Amino acid sequence: MSTHDDAFTAEAKSLVYTFRAKAGTKPTWTPRWGFVTDEPHFDPRFKIGGQFGGWFYGVRAYGGHGWGFGGAETKRGPEVNEYSDFAGVLGTGVYVTGVAGTSINNVGVYGQTGEVPELPWPVPNYYARAGVFGAAEQGRGVFGVVDFGVGVTGFSPKGIGVEGFTTDGIGVIGSARERPGVYGVSGAAPGVYGLASYDSGVQGICDTEGPTVPQPVTIAGVVGTSDASHGVIGTSNALVGVYGYSTNNIGVVGQTQNPNSFAGYFFGNVAVAGNLTVTGVISPNPKSAVVPFPDGTQRLLYCMESPEVWFEDFGAARLKRGRAVVKIDADFSKVIKRGDYRVFPVPEGDCRGLYVRRKSAMSFEVRELMGGKSSITFSYRIVGRRKDIKGHRRFAKIDMPLPMPAGVTRPPRKRPMKSSALRRFLTRLEKETWQARPKGTKKGSGSRPLRSM
Repeated sequence: MSTHDDAFTAEAKSLVYTFRAKAGTKPTWTPRWGFVTDEPHFDPRFKIGGQFGGWFYGVRAYGGHGWGFGGAETKRGPEVNEYSDFAGVLGTGVYVTGVAGTSINNVGVYGQTGEVPELPWPVPNYYARAGVFGAAEQGRGVFGVVDFGVGVTGFSPKGIGVEGFTTDGIGVIGSARERPGVYGVSGAAPGVYGLASYDSGVQGICDTEGPTVPQPVTIAGVVGTSDASHGVIGTSNALVGVYGYSTNNIGVVGQTQNPNSFAGYFFGNVAVAGNLTVTGVISPNPKSAVVPFPDGTQRLLYCMESPEVWFEDFGAARLKRGRAVVKIDADFSKVIKRGDYRVFPVPEGDCRGLYVRRKSAMSFEVRELMGGKSSITFSYRIVGRRKDIKGHRRFAKIDMPLPMPAGVTRPPRKRPMKSSALRRFLTRLEKETWQARPKGTKKGSGSRPLRSM
């Protein structure tokens, strides 16, 4: 050991250590520090409090009780691996935190890989003030891995649990083999929230990416894709499983390129609150009913079409001395225009023929031709114009709002965000996060921008 005017030097005399601070063995005397830089003032006078260098570790530190039976068998922390065996700082423990980084007005822990002389985008003060800040020249700023559990967890009682944003990439990626890639839980806000200016807000891939969405539908708020599994699944116990809404376009579109499959398939009743417009190639009519046959097959029966809107009903009655007055079903008469309907009587016995002599709002009269006096049964078909339809036009023209394209193309690569758009984007993010801040936080209390490392 030697001393100088401005330093104390301890020179190694063995291969074990250079300087050793012993805590002693007296149970009534437990030193608080093994080594301390004494800086009691507001502004420390040391530029660097201490510097340590070594082949395996620059600093190796442990805290708390050990694990084992004492002596050399005592474990101070888990076994090192390929990432922790060589480290600038190794902090470990059994019952305590391995490494703790804290700050009042800046980043608690800053982790960096590669040379990052300047951040690729200006980080707003509110975002830069983080518990953990990770930066990377290439790769990932923060990576979490676990054998059984959650790789990365973010929790906030009143704000955002996990947030990811990017200028020309993907904000958040989650992948898993047997579990959801991203799983979000929230009590009063979205569990998972995705925001993008020029691409899809959230993109989920199961196993392997599926086909590219055809033009003109290239980007969306949420995109789910898979090569061999379902693209999107929505479930609910009390409300709608999947809900699509648009103010100026189609709410939900389903499409398939397999002519033997279906663009949409429903197990259960289907209700349409609006018009049902159908185009198809099945001749003679695309709207059909599936009817089981005695041979076990299922056959198609097609509906009839008309250029006007009609309701129809069927019935039977009997002539008495060549005449019969038939009352129209009361419920049927409520849904048709009573003064504008057609009746088609058909005799079910030998007679001179039938005709409709008189029609009223509640009944119609059928007589035998040429003054015949037959007393036979006849059936009839009555067709009335729908009462609640107004302004109907025959053979009305219609423009399909979103024709489905035949080809499949990749979406064009998006141009990088311009600096002005980037500033607006980050300003909006900072404003939204500030509005979700805990009550009592003063505006302007964010940290200074991070200096280049």
